[in-house]
Amino acid sequence: MPRIIVQSIAGRSVEQKRELARRLTEVVIDVYRVAPETVTIYIEEVPPENFARSGTLALDRDEPAGGS
Repeated sequence: MPRIIVQSIAGRSVEQKRELARRLTEVVIDVYRVAPETVTIYIEEVPPENFARSGTLALDRDEPAGGS
Protein backbone atom coordinates (compact mmCIF):
# COMPACT_ATOMS: atom_id res chain seq x y z
CA MET A 1 0.00 0.00 0.00
CA PRO A 2 2.30 2.79 -1.22
CA ARG A 3 1.63 6.25 0.18
CA ILE A 4 3.20 9.36 -1.31
CA ILE A 5 3.18 12.70 0.51
CA VAL A 6 3.85 15.75 -1.63
CA GLN A 7 4.66 18.98 0.20
CA SER A 8 4.63 22.21 -1.76
CA ILE A 9 3.86 25.87 -1.45
CA ALA A 10 0.19 26.59 -2.13
CA GLY A 11 -0.69 28.04 -5.49
CA ARG A 12 -0.92 25.23 -8.00
CA SER A 13 -4.12 24.63 -9.93
CA VAL A 14 -6.47 21.70 -9.43
CA GLU A 15 -5.58 20.55 -12.95
CA GLN A 16 -1.87 20.45 -12.04
CA LYS A 17 -2.68 18.40 -8.94
CA ARG A 18 -4.80 16.00 -11.00
CA GLU A 19 -1.94 15.46 -13.43
CA LEU A 20 0.58 15.01 -10.63
CA ALA A 21 -1.63 12.41 -8.92
CA ARG A 22 -2.21 10.56 -12.19
CA ARG A 23 1.44 10.49 -13.19
CA LEU A 24 2.77 9.57 -9.75
CA THR A 25 0.25 6.74 -9.58
CA GLU A 26 1.34 5.46 -12.99
CA VAL A 27 5.00 5.37 -11.90
CA VAL A 28 4.22 3.56 -8.65
CA ILE A 29 2.09 0.99 -10.49
CA ASP A 30 4.88 0.40 -13.00
CA VAL A 31 7.78 0.23 -10.55
CA TYR A 32 6.12 -1.47 -7.57
CA ARG A 33 3.77 -3.61 -9.69
CA VAL A 34 0.71 -2.85 -7.56
CA ALA A 35 -2.94 -2.18 -8.34
CA PRO A 36 -3.92 1.50 -8.73
CA GLU A 37 -6.37 1.35 -5.83
CA THR A 38 -3.50 0.64 -3.43
CA VAL A 39 -1.70 3.91 -4.24
CA THR A 40 -2.48 6.86 -1.97
CA ILE A 41 -1.25 10.38 -2.62
CA TYR A 42 -1.57 13.23 -0.15
CA ILE A 43 -0.85 16.76 -1.37
CA GLU A 44 0.04 18.98 1.55
CA GLU A 45 0.07 22.66 0.69
CA VAL A 46 1.98 25.13 2.79
CA PRO A 47 0.96 28.78 2.71
CA PRO A 48 3.83 30.95 1.38
CA GLU A 49 3.97 32.82 4.68
CA ASN A 50 4.74 29.53 6.47
CA PHE A 51 7.74 28.48 4.35
CA ALA A 52 11.19 30.03 4.25
CA ARG A 53 14.41 29.23 2.45
CA SER A 54 17.72 30.91 3.18
CA GLY A 55 16.01 33.09 5.77
CA THR A 56 13.41 34.52 3.36
CA LEU A 57 9.72 33.69 3.40
CA ALA A 58 8.37 32.34 0.12
CA LEU A 59 5.85 35.17 0.31
CA ASP A 60 8.74 37.65 -0.03
CA ARG A 61 10.57 35.92 -2.90
CA ASP A 62 10.55 37.10 -6.50
CA GLU A 63 9.45 33.80 -7.99
CA PRO A 64 6.16 32.40 -9.30
CA ALA A 65 3.59 31.02 -6.85
CA GLY A 66 4.47 27.52 -5.83
CA GLY A 67 8.11 27.83 -6.84
CA SER A 68 9.49 25.30 -4.32
